[in-house]
Order: sequence, then structure tokens, then C-alpha cells
Amino acid sequence: MRLFPLFGISLLALVPFWILRAETGQAVAPPSPKLSVPVAELPDSVRLTDAQMKSRWVTTRTVHPLRLVRTISRTGTLNFDEERVSVLAARLGGREVKVLAFEGQHVLKDDALALVYSPDFATAEAEYLNAFKVARTIRDEREADTYIRAAAKKLLLMGASEKDLDRLARTQKIAPYLTIHAPREGVILNSQLREGLFMNPGDQLLTIADLSKLWVYMDIYEGDLPLVHTGQTILVKTVAYPGETFRGRIIYQGGMVDPQTRTFHVRGEIDNPERRLKPGMFASVLIRLTRPEKEIALPDSSFLKDETGFHVFVETAPGVFEVRPVVPGPEEEGLMTVRDGLRPGESVVVSGALLLEGLREQTLNRELEKRDRVKARGAS
Repeated sequence: MRLFPLFGISLLALVPFWILRAETGQAVAPPSPKLSVPVAELPDSVRLTDAQMKSRWVTTRTVHPLRLVRTISRTGTLNFDEERVSVLAARLGGREVKVLAFEGQHVLKDDALALVYSPDFATAEAEYLNAFKVARTIRDEREADTYIRAAAKKLLLMGASEKDLDRLARTQKIAPYLTIHAPREGVILNSQLREGLFMNPGDQLLTIADLSKLWVYMDIYEGDLPLVHTGQTILVKTVAYPGETFRGRIIYQGGMVDPQTRTFHVRGEIDNPERRLKPGMFASVLIRLTRPEKEIALPDSSFLKDETGFHVFVETAPGVFEVRPVVPGPEEEGLMTVRDGLRPGESVVVSGALLLEGLREQTLNRELEKRDRVKARGAS
């Protein structure tokens, strides 16, 4: 008997629902069960068959830390090696009678450059010859020798050579002209020698430079100061000789940073045995910086990039290649360093990474087609 009130309450609870449905005039169907649709993503690994592996679709390399050489590229200017340059100046007054060597000419040490007439030189020659006569009258041999050497030194200071003194002592004849000799081997530059030109003591006559070695000047940013030091190898290229590289080394590092450009001066030395390079040439300079620590590095072909960053393929089992995200570093010697993501001893794909990426995309396309079929079944 207690069931009737409960049954009546249930009917009263259903009346508003029926009335509402009667007012809208719509039939309500029971909800259909939801079908789960898998989310399609690129797979984390790719598997190759034995036939594909034998066909060498991919090439792997076991990674080991390497000591790489980093390079800094700068522009520079070639100049003389100042330790191989001699400036020849007049040591006495006179008039140039004959020029024997001209600008641009290569000369050897002690080669004759010009003949000069100078009354002062003729007087010094006479004093030298007279010194021998006076020495014969001096009983003290040491004093006599000192007298001769003093007269000889005067001639040497005027520009005479030891050969000139030997000739003068042997022939006992005064030479009318002073011969100017080359102080070193090299090329004559900035010659002021002219026939008939009067010269005074101190006048600059010419410059002789040995071009077998040259200096190259360059400016280095202050941020690279800890990386650059003397003794490092430099590779120099010029427009005049495209495709050729001249090797040298850093021999000097500037003592201060330029406050305007925030750079410091560096000087390198390069060999120029054939004298093809000329002072004043512009040059492209690579400074090789040997880094003490070893780093993992791979060829550029190993890396692939997508919206999430860089990744490589690591062979975790025979024929199984896992996608591994990595953090690349700077590129050195054609190799890209890896800061994070790889461990020494792992086998990484260095050739065929694009092929494996294509296989991943094929797998994704199949998953997308499967998802579309599931959606179609759900809609029907």
C-alpha cells in the first residue's frame, strides 16, 4: 500500500518534462555513445628492414668528443716587416754622379747603388793614406795601429765599405767617388737618387725592404681577447691570388682596446718567399683558435629542424632509429657542435636523415587516414 504514493510522486515528476516536450514539439533521441579518436603524431622511432639496411639507406657514426679548431674571420692589411727594412740616408754632403740601381730593383747586400763625389770623402781618404805614413814613425805599435783605425773609422762612418778600405790601402790611390752600398738584401723603394742631385747629411736617399716576410695587421673585437694569443696560426687570402692561402702566425697583441671601435690590434707574420704579396694589399684573415676542451660534433647532414628545434636519429638497436632532440652549438671546421642531447659512444645517422624523416611522415599520414575513417564511422 505504500507503493502507490511513491508511484504517484514519480508520475508528477515526469509531467513537467512531458509538458515541456509538448510545447517544443521535438522528439529527443537518446545520446549516442562517443567513439575515441586517436591523436596522430609523428612516431618517435623508425624501423628499417634488413634489406634496407643492407642497401645502406643510412650511414651512421659513433660519436666521440673531438678537440675542434675554431676560426675567427677578420680583414687585414699587409705591410713591411719593420725588422727587415733599412732606410738609407746621406752621411756627408756631395753630388750624385751616377745612379747604379733604381726603384723596384732587387739588390743584394753590399751591391753598389750610386757614385757620389764629395770633397770631404776625398779628404778623409787622404788622411787614411797619411795615417800609414805616420804609423811608420811611431815606435809604439799599439799607438800606431790606433791611429790607422781612427782614420779608417772616419771613412766607414762616411759610407765606405771594408772593401773600399782594402783597395785604398793596397793601391795607395785616392778614389774620386764614394760608392753607396746596399745595407741589406731587398727591393729598392722610395728612391730619391737622381744623377746630378746635391745631397746634404741626413737626406733620405731610399728604402730597401726584404719582402720575404710580411706583417699583416688586423683588429680583433674585445670579446675575442681571451681566445687570441701569440703563436696561433693564421690563414691569409688576397684578391690578387684567389684560391691560394698563405700561412702565418700571430706575433704581437695590442696592449689596449680602442675606446671607439672596441677592438685591439693584432699583428701576424706570413712567409712570402716568392715576393708575390705586396705591402698595402688588403687580406682576409682566418685565425685558428685551438680550444682545449673536447666537444661532440657532427656533419650538418645529421641535423634536421622543425618547429620544435633540431633533432637527429640515434640507432638504439639494429635497424631501429630513435628521434633525439639536441641543442646545437657553433659550427667549427664544417662540423656542428652538440651542446646537449647526445652521449659519447652513441651511433648517430650522418647520411640518410631526410629518408628517415620521410618514413616518419608516411607513418603519420597512415595514422591520419585511420583517424578520418574512424570519424566517418562515428558520423554515420
